[in-house]
Amino acid sequence: MSSCGQAYSKSNKDSSQTRTKLDKSKVPKDVTDAFYNQYPLASYGNWYGYPTFTNGSAWYDYDPNYFLTGDPDNYVIEFNNKDTAFKAIYAKDGTKIASHKGMSMDMPAAVTDAINNGDYKSWTVGKDKEEIFKDKDTDQMKVYKVSVSKGSEKHLLYFQQDGKMLKDVKSA
Repeated sequence: MSSCGQAYSKSNKDSSQTRTKLDKSKVPKDVTDAFYNQYPLASYGNWYGYPTFTNGSAWYDYDPNYFLTGDPDNYVIEFNNKDTAFKAIYAKDGTKIASHKGMSMDMPAAVTDAINNGDYKSWTVGKDKEEIFKDKDTDQMKVYKVSVSKGSEKHLLYFQQDGKMLKDVKSA
């Protein structure tokens, strides 16, 4: 019996371990073609490998602190499109998993209300916010990611557009 898998580890702020950029030539053509078809005006970004989404991970739950040590199942490109920071995640066959769009504006009112009236109302909301979508930014189903902190404790919160919390992840 044989088995195969890929190894990845999560960084605990170990500065000796950093994500390794991939040379574009190492990214499957199906992936680069899908990217350039969807984002023809994007300025070129940095490619990274990413493991399979497992252990309860959802399509919106990309963690840039995972370091891949084997062949990637997924590919992430971090780039700018129309002066906005993006991350797009693709399976190796070119199927898009999700896009993360940096937000410079406020979260939807329902999300802000959920934070202000919920368990994190006395926490500090971070400046880095993302709007996450599966296909394109005009999709109805979007997920909003926001960081909150209180003292040394930090959490990443994921909300639907209507303010329903999908996930609460304690971060390092």
